[in-house]
Amino acid sequence: MKRIISMMTKKAEFEEKLKRVRYFMNDNNFQGVLFSTDHNFSWLTCGGDDILIHSGSEENFMNLLVTEDNVYLLTNNVEMPRVVEEELGELEIEKVEYLWYQDKRFEIISEILGGGKLASDRPFPGAEYVEDKLKLLRVPLLEPEVSRFRVLGQMSSTALESTMLDIKPGMSEFEIHSIYASKLLENGIFPVALMVGTDERILNFRHPVSTSKKLQRYCLILTCARKYGLIVSLTRLCYFGKLPKEINERYSALKKVEMSYITATKDGNTLAEVYKMGQKAYKSAGYEGEEMKHFQGGTCGYLTREQDLNPLNDYTVVDGEVFAHNPTILGTKLEDTIYLKNGNYEVLTKPLVWPVREVEYNGIVIKRPEIMVR
Repeated sequence: MKRIISMMTKKAEFEEKLKRVRYFMNDNNFQGVLFSTDHNFSWLTCGGDDILIHSGSEENFMNLLVTEDNVYLLTNNVEMPRVVEEELGELEIEKVEYLWYQDKRFEIISEILGGGKLASDRPFPGAEYVEDKLKLLRVPLLEPEVSRFRVLGQMSSTALESTMLDIKPGMSEFEIHSIYASKLLENGIFPVALMVGTDERILNFRHPVSTSKKLQRYCLILTCARKYGLIVSLTRLCYFGKLPKEINERYSALKKVEMSYITATKDGNTLAEVYKMGQKAYKSAGYEGEEMKHFQGGTCGYLTREQDLNPLNDYTVVDGEVFAHNPTILGTKLEDTIYLKNGNYEVLTKPLVWPVREVEYNGIVIKRPEIMVR
């Protein structure tokens, strides 16, 4: 496992995030903010993880209450010992425990705040639900978060490349799925989303959920992979035999579309503006309307997409955040997780032994993955 190198300590990272939360509290006249989602728990605890149920819909058992002068962890007696020992480390957080069959949060918070105004990232009695505002506190990323992202990106890419080299015709999509999932889990990475599509299913479905179908020639693997609370996204394609001309032509066009998205994703541009650039690139390449047939991507962090890339999203891109755009043209797809900093683009899930080709767009050159031919 790769070592994370960071100049900022976990305690310093925690304090910087508390500053952001408390600025928000002061600006909006809140006396407390309750974080009870798993992604915000991971964010505020600087990579802590306590997802007991990986469905994406369950409420986290951990609750962090931030006030002007303190931070409280509210949880039951079952979860408290492990979380304190394995997730919090040196973070200065006051622990408030209750029995597993009781939910004492409302009473505890009321006593702490004394009737003060409460914000929450989930609907909660007496609180104002403001997750759309709280998510803005997660950007720009801090240096330790970027370091963790790099490690996650490299491990996820390595595992996917290794999987593509291990597979062979005759394997089922489920079997290929299990190989990649195993490689991720061996490194403590949880596949939030993982799909394997083969042959005609790649042409028929933009989201080819894994089935028992057996691979003949063409394989697509995509994943959203989670570790430290962060999530990277990537897709790779592999073909056994001679790559069909039409697939090669579509993929070549798709690289230009993706680069139009990447180069437009810069500080000050809205995601709606970025989308329009990709829309023009699709049309210019002769594939007008393809952008309407699949999700196009967005910014990343502690969710698979923090902000969606679409024509209606006026969210303004911030220097120092991460994004993953995933354009498609029938039978082809491109996707990597990329860090934007000072106008430069760092591919966090960069190919390591995978075939690549330099693609130039608007004076910017980035190595992009080819379809591996075996």
